[in-house]
Amino acid sequence: MPQRYLVVGIAAVAALWMYIDRVCISILANPIKTDLGLTDQQKENALGAFFFTYALFQIPVGALADRFGPRLILSLSIAAWSAVTASTGLVGSFAALLAIRLLLGATEAGAYPAAAALVKRWARPEERGLFSSGVALGGRIGGAFAPAMTAGLALALVGVAITDDANPSGKNWRGVFVLYGMLGIGVAVLFWVVVRDYPPGGSLGTTIPPTDPGEDAAAEWHAVPPGSAESPAPVRHEYGFVGRVVLLASSRNMWLFGLLQFCNNISWAFLVTLLPTYLVEADVPFAYQGNIQTGVLLAGCVGMLCGGFVTDFTRKRFGPRWGRSAPIAITMTGCAMMCAVVSSSPGLWVAIGALSMMALCQDLGIPSVWAFAQDVGGRNVGAALGWGNMLGNFGAALSPRVLGEVKRAGGWEAAFVVCAGCYLVAVVSGLLLDASKPIESEPVG
Repeated sequence: MPQRYLVVGIAAVAALWMYIDRVCISILANPIKTDLGLTDQQKENALGAFFFTYALFQIPVGALADRFGPRLILSLSIAAWSAVTASTGLVGSFAALLAIRLLLGATEAGAYPAAAALVKRWARPEERGLFSSGVALGGRIGGAFAPAMTAGLALALVGVAITDDANPSGKNWRGVFVLYGMLGIGVAVLFWVVVRDYPPGGSLGTTIPPTDPGEDAAAEWHAVPPGSAESPAPVRHEYGFVGRVVLLASSRNMWLFGLLQFCNNISWAFLVTLLPTYLVEADVPFAYQGNIQTGVLLAGCVGMLCGGFVTDFTRKRFGPRWGRSAPIAITMTGCAMMCAVVSSSPGLWVAIGALSMMALCQDLGIPSVWAFAQDVGGRNVGAALGWGNMLGNFGAALSPRVLGEVKRAGGWEAAFVVCAGCYLVAVVSGLLLDASKPIESEPVG
């Protein structure tokens, strides 16, 4: 098997575990609320807190990956977020839960920007969509199976004491977090041992030069690792952190990219935060809530699996301008339509079907989003994806509280009208993206 597929596979495993640690709290939120005596607003704030620091640290950690290499940054990130996940099982108050969720967001923030930088180093331009979808698919699979697996573990671990705190919910959510954290440390070790920043000598026996305007010397596919006699000198960027931020902020493409992700994440985050609450209010038993949420998120996995092929085909057929923007706009339109269906108060299973189609359409467009950042990012691809993810996750941070307040004021119907409107803004933003215009007009060495 070509080594580049192994590298993408291990990156996908890291993303899988990241999403398990991230999504598991959604199915445990109501037991945690019961055991810690939280209000609805405190529960929603805790669910959204993760996304705030996850957003805030996207560009800084993405820039670190550009400078020091994705292998180091991702290995440290996996170990750190796994330790934080294990610590979640020890919290005893809302303040402690809020703090640990903020810390989890900060430690997971660099994962996807660093993975995007890793993909760019190992993939040809025409493979970026497929490789990106492979990594993101790992995350979606982890997120999809997390609810059902977590619900089962929370019931299976009953009787295994982690702390002396009362457990009126009857679910051992503490044990689940500790177990996930311990397993995550093993993933960090595996990533460090297997992954390298560049293809080693002899893996392909050739160097593939840049082939499109978005490429530069730093993105060449090296057949030897940096630092060897045959490898070029390490690239030194003129841009520091502030310079990168100014570069990104001066790009119209980047603002459209951020608006796209801000709006679609307000709506998508419902699936990984408030969907179990929606099911509770529909009188679905706890044991089945995880299975339903897993089923909805698995539909997203199907979309992610297909999305890489779609964006690579459309880029080859229509070029970077429409090859990247058209799939995004079309998939976001599908999401808006599905939210409109749910806002019409259909029966439970019709709503679940529509939410599954929303997840499929959302993830069908994600490889185009990643590939767009890789096309226009040049040497700063980690920071470029970090910019979009930062603004997108500010939207996700607001999502549970905003949708929760709208729901209390006008019911779930009103909340899904808001979701549909956000997706329509994402459609317009997607149509205006132009992947043929890199953020740097000239290479900087």
